Order: sequence, then structure tokens, then C-alpha cells
Amino acid sequence: MASMRLQTLLETPSVVVSRFDHGAGPVPAGTVEEVCDHYCINFVDSGEFGLGFGNRFWRLGRGSAFAWHPGTVQRYVHFDGVPPDTCLTARFRDGFEREIEREGWLAGTAHVPVFHPGNRLAFLRLQLDRILHRRSVAGLDSWTTELIEAAIRPQPPHRLYDELQLRRHAARIELARERILLHSDEPHTLASLASSVGMSPFHFARVFRSLIGTPPHRLLRDVRLDRARCMLLDGESVTTTCYAAGFGNLSHFIRSFRRRFGTAPSLLGKKAQADRSPGVA
Repeated sequence: MASMRLQTLLETPSVVVSRFDHGAGPVPAGTVEEVCDHYCINFVDSGEFGLGFGNRFWRLGRGSAFAWHPGTVQRYVHFDGVPPDTCLTARFRDGFEREIEREGWLAGTAHVPVFHPGNRLAFLRLQLDRILHRRSVAGLDSWTTELIEAAIRPQPPHRLYDELQLRRHAARIELARERILLHSDEPHTLASLASSVGMSPFHFARVFRSLIGTPPHRLLRDVRLDRARCMLLDGESVTTTCYAAGFGNLSHFIRSFRRRFGTAPSLLGKKAQADRSPGVA
């Protein structure tokens, strides 16, 4: 009988990524039942198996993704003559567990664990390979935030890219996202970002949203607002912050900042200044 193996690949205080397989021996056919005690998302990398949940059943293979939460009764079914499965598991703990419980886990799905196939999850799985190769702890935490967001707020069904399309699109979209993150103060447009990676604006916008989960202009706005918040906390004036962060209109910046953070940028700056001022005896 095959023994189950769990190998830790990379971890942070809030997430641990492991590879799970069944060892070298044959996997006996039949059903194995377990009770989960944690939140996790699993990607099937190879092989096949059956997954039971309540009165529903799925046959999962390479490219499938499924989730568990504490108290779930897991029913795994293995079949005669089918290669045993290998899965990659992202197990959440501490801060990410609290975030999941606050936001809701698989909201609106009655906790149905199997995700509909989607380009967003396939892209995140592709990203994980690069993070594991680089052993990037900071990258893993950032990736996990995106993974949880994708699980909590899944995208509607849409046309799936094949593996070659996904890799080609992922390389271009990652370059564009990196440009936004590193040079958010530059005067980007949809056309300039699309041109920088050799895509038409319409196609670029559609693919970007499919893989990243948000339109390029919204990501750019949020990156600029996050930078602006840091500048205000460091004592910069509202006007200086507005233009240094990449906004071209002060009124638009103030409205966007208030919507994002629930306070006016001037009030945040005053609060930061008061916090830095020594108390009066």
C-alpha cells in the first residue's frame, strides 16, 4: 500500500505551501474519509481522483482546484488503473485565516469546494511555480492575498485559454503589471500599456482583467493611492503627493482617496503630523 507524503516547499507565518502525493506504491481503490481542520486551496498537478461533498461528486484531474474549511468531511475516491494524484496545497493560518473568516469563505456557493475552471486560478498556479523556484517569501504572501481574493470573489465563467495561450498571455501581462507597480507615477494609458507588451488595447484590457482580476486602470489607480497614503503619512503635502503619485487632477485625487480610505488626504496628513508631534506636558 502506498504511504501518503506531504512535503513542505515554502512557508511564511501565514501560509504554507506543500506537495502531497501517495508515495511509490499502488493506491488502493475505494473511498477514504477525513475531517479537515484548516482552510486551504489545493491544485491538482497530475493523476485523477474522485471528490465527494454532501451528495455531490466530482472527478478531478490536472488543472482542477478545490478548497476546504474547518469541519469539512472530505471523501476521496481512488480508481483502479488510474495514476495516483499529486496536489499542491496552500494552507492558510494566523492572519490569513482571520481575513478569510472576516470576508467569508466561498461566499454564495454554500461552501461547494470545487472551483469552476478559470484563467485567474490557472494564472495564479503558474505564478506559484516562479515563486517556489525563487523561494520568495515576500512573493508568497502577496500571491496568497491574490489567491484568497480569487476564491472569495470568483469571476464569472469565460473562455479558457489553453496552456500555450496562458503562458504567452501571462508573460505579457506580468510585464505590464510590473510596469504599473514600479512606475506608477508615469502617465500611463491603456494604449501605452498595451503597446509596451505588443497587444491591442481591447485585447490587452480583456486579458489583463481575466488574469489579474481587475482592469489595468483600476490597478494603476489603487497603486497610486497606496503610494499617496504612504507619502502623506511621511509628512508630504496633499498637492505634492497628488502629482508625485501620478494623478493629474487634484480634485479627482481627493475624491478617489476618500472613496478608497474613507477619509480626506488632508485629514490623514494632519493625523500623521499630530502623531509625530511630542505631547505637551
